[in-house]
Amino acid sequence: MNMRRVNRIDQLAQNVPPARDLWPAISSAIAADIESAVNSAPRRARWMPAVGMAAAVALVTLGVFIGRISTPTPDTMAGLTPAQGETSIMPAALRDANYRKQRDALLVEVDSRLKAMPAADREKVAASLATLRRSIGEIQAELGRDPANALLQELLVSSCQEEMRALTAVRDSGSQEI
Repeated sequence: MNMRRVNRIDQLAQNVPPARDLWPAISSAIAADIESAVNSAPRRARWMPAVGMAAAVALVTLGVFIGRISTPTPDTMAGLTPAQGETSIMPAALRDANYRKQRDALLVEVDSRLKAMPAADREKVAASLATLRRSIGEIQAELGRDPANALLQELLVSSCQEEMRALTAVRDSGSQEI
C-alpha cells in the first residue's frame, strides 16, 4: 500500500470513480416513495377551497353582525355620562367632549391665577404651557398624517395628561411655580 502524504488539496486525486453505481437504488427508492404516497394519500376534492372561502365569508358576516348589534347608536350615546356607565367602555367622542369641557373650565381658572402671579412666574408658567400646547399640536398634526400610529396616540394621551397636571398645579398652587 502506497501511502503518500498530502500537503495541499490540489494534490488529491481529481477523478475518483465510486466503487459502485448508486443511482439505480436511489431511483427505485424515489419511485417507490412516490407510488406509496399516491396510493395512500386521500385525494383532496376540488370543492374544498370553495368551502373554505364560504366559511370565511360566513365568519366575516357574523363578525359584522355582532359588531353592529353591540355598537351603541347615537341616540343611546346622547344620554350617557361617566356616572351612568363605565368610563372604559364609554364612546371616544363622549370622553373627548368631557375632556374638553374639563380642560376649558380649568383654563378659565388658570387664566385668573396667571393674572394674579408676579410677572417672572407668569412668564415661566406661560412658557411651559405654551411648550406643552405646541407639542400637543405637533403630535396631532402627525396623527393626521398617520392616524394608526399607536406610539403617537400614546404620546398624545400622555402629553394631554401632562398638560392637565400642569394646569391643575397652577390652579391649586396660586403663585407657586410648576
